[in-house]
Amino acid sequence: MPGKRVRRKLIKKKQRQRRRQKAAKERDKQELEAENLRLTDPDYQECLMRQEKLEEFQRQAAEREHQEAEKAWMQREAIAQQQFRIDEAKRRQKQEEVERLQREQAEERAKREESARKQREEHLQRTAKAAAEFEAMMQSMAEYLNDPEIEKPPQHLLRVMETHPEERPCEFFNRTNCCRYGHSCTFNHRRPMLSRILLIRHFFSHSLLQEQRTKPNEYSGADEGLELTEMDMRDDYDVFFADAVEELQKFGTIVNFRTVRNTLEHLRGHVFVEYTDERSALRAFTNLQGRYYACKRLNVEFSNLKTWRGAVCGLSLTRICPKGNQCGYLHLFRNKDNLFNTELEYTTGPKSKRNSSQTPTAKTPSWDDQSEHGRNWRWSESPEPQLEHSKESKTRKGKDLKNHHTSEYRSRSRRDKDPNRTSSKRDRSSSDSHRREQHRSNGYKHSRSHSRDRDC
Repeated sequence: MPGKRVRRKLIKKKQRQRRRQKAAKERDKQELEAENLRLTDPDYQECLMRQEKLEEFQRQAAEREHQEAEKAWMQREAIAQQQFRIDEAKRRQKQEEVERLQREQAEERAKREESARKQREEHLQRTAKAAAEFEAMMQSMAEYLNDPEIEKPPQHLLRVMETHPEERPCEFFNRTNCCRYGHSCTFNHRRPMLSRILLIRHFFSHSLLQEQRTKPNEYSGADEGLELTEMDMRDDYDVFFADAVEELQKFGTIVNFRTVRNTLEHLRGHVFVEYTDERSALRAFTNLQGRYYACKRLNVEFSNLKTWRGAVCGLSLTRICPKGNQCGYLHLFRNKDNLFNTELEYTTGPKSKRNSSQTPTAKTPSWDDQSEHGRNWRWSESPEPQLEHSKESKTRKGKDLKNHHTSEYRSRSRRDKDPNRTSSKRDRSSSDSHRREQHRSNGYKHSRSHSRDRDC
């Protein structure tokens, strides 16, 4: 029963397949007959020809477009190839330039390394030479310091070190041994290896020596002297003076002890100490190195200060200096009981070399010279010495003024003795004041001529 049903389905499937094949053959036959009929039709033949011509024209147009596109592509390819060659040449040129620069840089680097190596070797040689010289100098210093039979210091210890030998000397350093630019100064600073004068920088410190800075407006009317006054600084300096002198006298006899009271940073609290000989100064120098005072390490060096005339401000003693303690020249403290305030002449070398030819003929005014004769340099605006022609002119003016005063005194005596001769006191006072004003103006012009050369 199931086999019959399957066979019946297969028979029906075959029948449907034969019917479809027969219908397809019939359709193909009809189409062929219709195509034969269309081919026999002249209109259809003409349409086929037009279709063929159109297809041929489209084919030729496509070929022409293809040829034009290929030609354009070839042109673009040629341009691209040419640009590629140009770019490649530029790239090679740039690469060659880079390689050349690299070679030059490598050569320069090699030269720099060679120069640095030579500089290191030279530096090591100079360092070794300086160390050997320093050791020899220290040995000679120790021999000179410990051997009392050596009266004069060795000649190589009297050398002068220069910071810039090719430049001109620094005027302020030559006069005061202090320069506001310090080691960065472009001028030449000459420092002695050994001398009788020691310079201890920033030895004395006090709050009133600090530079006064501008305060806000709300404190502009405050009294600055409520906390510390000049008397307080004077008492503190007396204590410092006694303490410092007691220690410094252990190394030798002190001739001068001068303390700077300027408020400028490069001058504040400096102390100049002069001994009778170089051995005492060297002993103090070696013993003070590395020591501390008031929690500050001492900075001790030798000084070649020549005279106080060129270092001290001429207006400092009378306290009429227009710049006050901010002056560029030295303003000094007065020592207690006027101790260690002797005049300082040329002391750049040992006593054997400070002969009479180096000493000026005119006596240098000392700190406490109160003589009315000669030039009183404290009252001038410039601490520089006067020129010879200025001294002669001043002497001649002094003689003329003395003769004038003598004649005026005699005339006044005659007028007082003669009752008939009457004169007005107001006229005499006006003439005297006129003469004094003229004399003061002449002195002011003379002082201004010196102050233009140097500024306090």
